Amino acid sequence: MARDPVPVAQAKIVIQRSGDRCAYPGCGAALTIDAKVAEDDDKVVGKIAHIAAASKGGPRYDASMSPKQRGSAANLIYLCGPHHDAIDTQLAFHTTEYLLDAKRTHERKVARAMSHAMGKVGFEHLEIVCKFLGTSTERTGDAIVIPLDIQEKIELNSLGPVAEERIQTGLAKSNEVGEFIESISRMRSNFGNLLAARFKQEYYGGIAQGLEGDDLFEYVCAVALDNAGPVESDTLRAAVLATVAHLFEMCEIFEHESSAA
Repeated sequence: MARDPVPVAQAKIVIQRSGDRCAYPGCGAALTIDAKVAEDDDKVVGKIAHIAAASKGGPRYDASMSPKQRGSAANLIYLCGPHHDAIDTQLAFHTTEYLLDAKRTHERKVARAMSHAMGKVGFEHLEIVCKFLGTSTERTGDAIVIPLDIQEKIELNSLGPVAEERIQTGLAKSNEVGEFIESISRMRSNFGNLLAARFKQEYYGGIAQGLEGDDLFEYVCAVALDNAGPVESDTLRAAVLATVAHLFEMCEIFEHESSAA
């Protein structure tokens, strides 16, 4: 029986929301083993599992779901190997409701940890996030865009409560991000435009993969974190969120005017 595939973008989103840790209740194991020497690569040991199976006859299969729904981040949970195997064999205990609740609880915990880490974000963390993303050779136009009210832009981009909460959390460091970009721009005059161009590149890449709303926002954050270096932490995730939220606020990424305008 053919399985509905997990799109790469959706995989990135569920890993981002899981904080690269096992979402199984009471586990929380780190799912990337860092390389000990420069010659080695980090090893990802996490496994993405379907809550409702990807194919007929699989664990918790739901015939009412479309292939797109089965492969969406909402139907995926990120686990360590043992717990991935357990949920697909011990089916009486690992019901759909149990796994959805475990996923929600874990993702809220990750979001809280990132929120608490926001106060620790400094220039050194922003430099890690922006160093790679600001090296794009693409240029953006010099047109001045008048920023919209944050709530208006959230509604324009059909962002839900999850993304709205993320943005409000990230904006706590918006001034620091702006100061960082300004300080680097004194040495590299086009840094701000290059940074925005790279984020726009990832934004449109997400759209090309069919993403929108909260998923598109999470995807941009996930790609930024992927490019921020091999070592992840709650503070680095917070720095990524602060950078994306700042650029969102300044209308550098995401739509800032109605298509009907």
